[in-house]
Amino acid sequence: MSAVRFPLLLCLALLAGCTSLLGVQRQSFTIYAPGYRAPADAAGGPRVDWQLVVETPLASDTLNTARIVVMPKPGVIEVYPGARWSDPAPTLMRSLIVQGFEQSGRIVGVGSATSGLSGDYALALDLHAFQAEIRDGVSHAVIRFQARLLDYRNSHVVASRAFSADAPFPANDTAAAFAAFETTIGQVVSELVDWSLREGTQARKSR
Repeated sequence: MSAVRFPLLLCLALLAGCTSLLGVQRQSFTIYAPGYRAPADAAGGPRVDWQLVVETPLASDTLNTARIVVMPKPGVIEVYPGARWSDPAPTLMRSLIVQGFEQSGRIVGVGSATSGLSGDYALALDLHAFQAEIRDGVSHAVIRFQARLLDYRNSHVVASRAFSADAPFPANDTAAAFAAFETTIGQVVSELVDWSLREGTQARKSR
């Protein structure tokens, strides 16, 4: 997978010298909106005849923000001062996961819990990491989460699995960090789609 698959969907900068009516200077920042593109062979697997509801991932207050979190060392949390995500990380992940299933072309219906979709299964995530980490002087874009596939009728857990991805990038380079995040997103979303479709199909056969 190429490190950079999508350009910035949105790049907004407040004028550096702009002041509000109260005379307070505003801080410039850039908004990053990562995307997802399915691998070329994504549609090669069997189609399923069921529908999936993707719930908004649960996350700590630290991650439930549009700020781009960075951990310069374990236990220390900072943010990139001049950058934001287009949505809080959990909402962003939900949208990217829905894109992943849609682009696979292998499922009858998929949508968020707010879409009104009547699902056969639900996908619930606990988002543990969506951040940059600096380890041994090297910066990494890191995504980690626990996924649970649930029977939508009774919330019974059909399958559960941990997912993670890690991509290095040059330090102090926000654009490179964004590209690295797209790489990790591409990896975990592709793996999550394949796993969910496989486990859901197996559970449906065993009913």
